[in-house]
Amino acid sequence: MKRIIVYLCLIALILGSCTNPNVEEKTKDHLVENEDYIDLTSKYDGEEFEYNESLWYMNDLKDVPLPDPHVYVENDTYYIVGTSDRDPNVVDCYVTKDFVNYELHKAIYDPVLYDGWEDKSQALIFAPEVYCIDGVYYMYYSAKDSTLVRKCSVVAADNPLGPYQPIVNDNVNGLDYPLLHNEEYFNRGLDATIFTDDDGKMYMYFTVTKATQHIVGVELISPYQADWSTYKELVIPGTVDSVSEEQFLEWELYRDNKVKIAEAPFMIKSNGKYYLTYSVNGAYNKYYNVCYAVSDSPLGNFEKPYQSNGFWSNLLLGYPGTNVKNSTVFNQWTGFASGTGHHCFFNMGDQVMVGYHAHQDRDGNGRYEKRYFAFDYLNFDENGVPFCNGPTNSVQPLPEDLSGYKNIAPFAQVKSENVTNAGAINDNYIVDCYNISGEAEKEVTLGNGYSFIELTFDQVYEIGGIAIYNSAFFEKILLEIEYIDFGNGNVVNYAQFAYDQYVDENKEFVFPNSAFTVEFLNTFEADHVVICVKSDGAAALNEIVVLGK
Repeated sequence: MKRIIVYLCLIALILGSCTNPNVEEKTKDHLVENEDYIDLTSKYDGEEFEYNESLWYMNDLKDVPLPDPHVYVENDTYYIVGTSDRDPNVVDCYVTKDFVNYELHKAIYDPVLYDGWEDKSQALIFAPEVYCIDGVYYMYYSAKDSTLVRKCSVVAADNPLGPYQPIVNDNVNGLDYPLLHNEEYFNRGLDATIFTDDDGKMYMYFTVTKATQHIVGVELISPYQADWSTYKELVIPGTVDSVSEEQFLEWELYRDNKVKIAEAPFMIKSNGKYYLTYSVNGAYNKYYNVCYAVSDSPLGNFEKPYQSNGFWSNLLLGYPGTNVKNSTVFNQWTGFASGTGHHCFFNMGDQVMVGYHAHQDRDGNGRYEKRYFAFDYLNFDENGVPFCNGPTNSVQPLPEDLSGYKNIAPFAQVKSENVTNAGAINDNYIVDCYNISGEAEKEVTLGNGYSFIELTFDQVYEIGGIAIYNSAFFEKILLEIEYIDFGNGNVVNYAQFAYDQYVDENKEFVFPNSAFTVEFLNTFEADHVVICVKSDGAAALNEIVVLGK
């Protein structure tokens, strides 16, 4: 107890008094574990964590066996469609309100019922996506026709769960032929996605196969008709843009693919720029990543950010690596994540999320991996450039729309002692790959001895939990937080890092996006928090998330 009193006196001298007279006093001088709070590290049994699913989530790859996911959101309900793992000749949909409980709706589209253009025995419907346009629900998908060639089309319904039916009217006949296919421009098409710009114009992006598999785009006249005169090639794997021929972005060209692959496009607009995101290397490859290219217009020219001799410069989500077999990076991520690709973006309230599939076998050793739905945060830097905090394989806070608590750290003023680059502690950016040049500069460096970081919030909040993200650098990680002090006796002593779960000593690898995670059973009010750490050498922290309401 004397040790804590000494720390509190020291931090008061360093940072000034943080006492808020409006916050209710408590008789305790610190919180009691398992009575007032849970250190989630103590809830790991060697195989999985026990945690409050209304406050936290973890991509344990168990609930939704659905490759190529797309999430449609309506009235606080999330509809997840994808390539059915149950019956690949129909479209299934998982419905959830909390991403804990899921209801499976089978065969919301079954082409056999309509005797349409799809092959009757092996339609193999891939990558459906659902959109509501002018009150009608459209499902875009690809399937094989009677010649077993994959083609894109769209069906419609009056509600998100269908049943979806072919579109037949005076202009089109979606029963007898695929509505979004044009033999003049391409033979094989898949992975259609839709983007509506601010001016109301609609665009479709999809994948075609020539010498390589690459991304193309076209403007739509209606939800089921394309203006093929606008057809344009946009993304070729390995090149810096769609007009270059040299393929040198090697992370898009891993060694075990016969055909170079760019597929599964998705579009997001930010700060006036168009970000065309896509997956490379193939769905069964452990290096199935999400990359991006950027343009000033919906149909390009799209360019990939790249610096000479740089690595992973346009990697948005996925397994970083190298074509040098058995390199450090090649080995470290094996067992952590595999096949994290074919994504979509969707909103949980005001927070943008990235949904994707991942191999349940995180080693990624086989071609026919079981693939499950996962999701993580998508954020944007000061220039509007998107970045993902993921893929994750650790306990993460749920967005406010589901938990009722928002991350109040980004709104806080930061003061510190014995700390370098303190402003990185609440910028929403979590370093997840120490192999990228310059990432060390985005962490908070701690000096020898005791270091202090104080966040002062913009108002008094009810506090539900805190996550303090460890360094991405193995040699800089911390095993313990000396104390977390919210004032008025709301002090957590010696929070622990889940070392056995999040660290691989043999590989000298710490799981990206892993944190000291504390949940408060008895919530309290606070307008600040002080974190104290002690290090005897090189040490760093990544980010702090404070859950308040």
